[in-house]
Amino acid sequence: MSSKIYVLDGALLECNQGFIPAKLLVTQNQKVKIQGKFKATDFDNQVPATFGQCKLKPTSGGYLPCIPALQKWTKTTKTSTLGGSKKFLYEDSECMCATGGKVTIMQHMQINTGGSATEKFKEIAMTIPGAMMGNDKAPKVVESYWMDEVGKEKIDRISYGEKASIFVMTENMDPGKSLKVKVSEKEDKKIDGKQNQLVYSGAVKADGTAELKLLETQEDWNKEK
Repeated sequence: MSSKIYVLDGALLECNQGFIPAKLLVTQNQKVKIQGKFKATDFDNQVPATFGQCKLKPTSGGYLPCIPALQKWTKTTKTSTLGGSKKFLYEDSECMCATGGKVTIMQHMQINTGGSATEKFKEIAMTIPGAMMGNDKAPKVVESYWMDEVGKEKIDRISYGEKASIFVMTENMDPGKSLKVKVSEKEDKKIDGKQNQLVYSGAVKADGTAELKLLETQEDWNKEK
């Protein structure tokens, strides 16, 4: 039996020429499910929310919007229980966009047999209070990371006086639901020279994403005296 993990409906995809992850919509398999979700196939190429903007389409005013044109997936199963030529996707499957970007799987959405989610979190790892791991209907945050002030690039740090926001992808959360994240500095240092932590907040959008309130540092609180 293969030790690889299958990709399910709602999986998070990443394009190396895009700016934000996007969810895969499974339309080519309406029969075979795992944990209540349809398994994705190499013919599934629908990404309704898109990857934001396309780095391969620069203009004087910025990058043009992404228009996903996913080609057939590779590194798939060799056979399929669906019949015909459709193959199921694995967590390491990949495909090309007709524009030139390479699309890979960030989050396959399958939960392991031990009941703990195998979801990958960047920078912040959290679940919504009351959510039970192993319950695929529970509300949860499946991905989060820092974005620059204009919301175009992922970042892992900011300089003093700069702004940043937290981009969050959720699962099973109603649009309009409020999210809060508390951020603390390492080694108990104070933010802005006086605060122990900052609270980010924002509301979930219809596509399951949320942009949390910007952080602004106002003085060089980490400078050695």
